[in-house]
Amino acid sequence: MDLKELTGLVGPRWIEIEATALAHNLRAVKGLLLPTTRLMAVVKADAYGAGAVEAARIFVNAGADYLGVTTLAEGVELRRAGITAPILVMSPLLPEELPGALKADLTVTVCSRSGAEAVAAATASGYRARVHLKIETGLHRTGLHPEEAAILAGEMRDWTGVEIEGIYSHLAEASRPEAARRQFELLQKVIVALAERGIHPPLKHICNSTGILQHPEMHLDMVRAGTLLYGQFPYRAPRRNLDLREPWRFKTRILFIHEVAAGTPVGYGGDYVTKKDTRLAVIPVGYADGFALTPVGRPKNLSDLARYLVKTILAYLGRGGGEGTTVTVAGREAPVVGRVGMQLSMVDVGHLGEVKVGDEVEAVLRRPTASARLPRVYCREGRPYLVRLPGGELLPVGSPAAGKTEWAAGI
Repeated sequence: MDLKELTGLVGPRWIEIEATALAHNLRAVKGLLLPTTRLMAVVKADAYGAGAVEAARIFVNAGADYLGVTTLAEGVELRRAGITAPILVMSPLLPEELPGALKADLTVTVCSRSGAEAVAAATASGYRARVHLKIETGLHRTGLHPEEAAILAGEMRDWTGVEIEGIYSHLAEASRPEAARRQFELLQKVIVALAERGIHPPLKHICNSTGILQHPEMHLDMVRAGTLLYGQFPYRAPRRNLDLREPWRFKTRILFIHEVAAGTPVGYGGDYVTKKDTRLAVIPVGYADGFALTPVGRPKNLSDLARYLVKTILAYLGRGGGEGTTVTVAGREAPVVGRVGMQLSMVDVGHLGEVKVGDEVEAVLRRPTASARLPRVYCREGRPYLVRLPGGELLPVGSPAAGKTEWAAGI
């Protein structure tokens, strides 16, 4: 499929997802585990922007044993797509959500006594409930207090229609061995307390991507991999000779080019003024798509605060050089100038020689903030085989409908 055909199908901007890279990453992570340790592929938040349905299929086909999501809607989306692998909803659900979760054969998380009782009540609909007990060990977000978990589990064992399949917790500071060890030991105490009551959940898990790399002794029966599967190493985590591949590329095409004179104010507010005669190219992407958005965190200490202030001052002076400020045209970098608009942005291409309307541009787009409305183009070794259109429809490349540009226009 050439560039013209691709644009006719999905429009002038898209995210390319390399399926072979996702599958490779899952197999690479699985290679770090014992044969008895299962791997949960976390596909929450639209598979970190990669598209949950196709990413889940790729991971399951590559050997994932379980899938992890945060919300009921995420789990139901996978079931409606025909995915039959076990799926854990890792957030507590409201009582009115539970019947739908059980009907969809989703594994649910129990974080409280009231939550457990709501699960039991939902089984009155005739569906069996498979649950994982979430234990609070240090993240202080959701979970059963360790002291009450064994007592509640002892009662739940006798509840008709409720199966305790797993027990787990979340590492709050996986990169800090002492903190991670304290959490792990708390979970282990609960596991022992359950065993003393004759309760032996077959799936025990605490490791996220950092934990997988940092704490192999904590892998237990299952690990939960997210960031690693999408080709990124967690901050401060050891690499362990793990070979990851990048599955994600954002591309767009130039819509318009014009000449501007030196001293021309560019964009909203006229914040940027050209220093010399140049050419500006317009690309169809902006902050509504997640372009040039960066997270703002609270500085953790004085050194962190100093770095934050320096970066802010440099950004104000137009010298930030941070993510979203440059794009790549024909293999060369070009700066984004002026304020990024909602759906259009401007790039200074005066130094690039011949650049024309329709040329392909590659830009950095943060995955968690990338709009779900951007088409996803799934490739194998660079060759498209499937697209997810802005409305969410999955369309195999080469199908009769793929030749109709009406799909992209929504006509």
